[in-house]
Amino acid sequence: MSVSKLVGDFELLREHCILLRQNYNTYTDLYNKENRNLLDKVAPTFFSDIAEIMQRDWILQACKLMDPAKTKIKGSVLENITVKLVNEQLETCGLLNQIINETSQEILKYGDKIKPARHKRLAHFDREHEINNVTLGETTEEELFSFLNNIQTYCDEVGIAVGIGPLDFSGSGCKGDALDLIKYLRGCK
Repeated sequence: MSVSKLVGDFELLREHCILLRQNYNTYTDLYNKENRNLLDKVAPTFFSDIAEIMQRDWILQACKLMDPAKTKIKGSVLENITVKLVNEQLETCGLLNQIINETSQEILKYGDKIKPARHKRLAHFDREHEINNVTLGETTEEELFSFLNNIQTYCDEVGIAVGIGPLDFSGSGCKGDALDLIKYLRGCK
């Protein structure tokens, strides 16, 4: 296993974390308390549908980070771009340190909380959980914020360890984003 493969795999994982953070930012920009009345006034069904789609996608995309490093399908072993794969490569290269290890364990703990929602509601339509209306994947706001901080810390620490450096992806505003939509809707009253 080469360091260049590790760097390439990590860059793919970090790009996924960036998209995950952008999706979180878009969701919170749209659905914060200040905007709820506006969205309900403009198109309540549409924005409710979009919120549900974004919530389902969040679970699916976040869970990808926690998948196994490898999946065996019909005798072939396929690598998954995950925290576990990157950690295995870091360990092989002698670059896995305590901060990376501890942060990745926190990321995986968050995954343990939300995976049941993916497995029982999103990836499969589990009859028992649906009929009994069992809540799956629920986390606190504090756990969510901790997860977001942990993916940032993990990516920064791995970036430093592999020599490409940290990259702050906590902010993601750009022209034509959710904030511009809200500004436009406020002007159309």
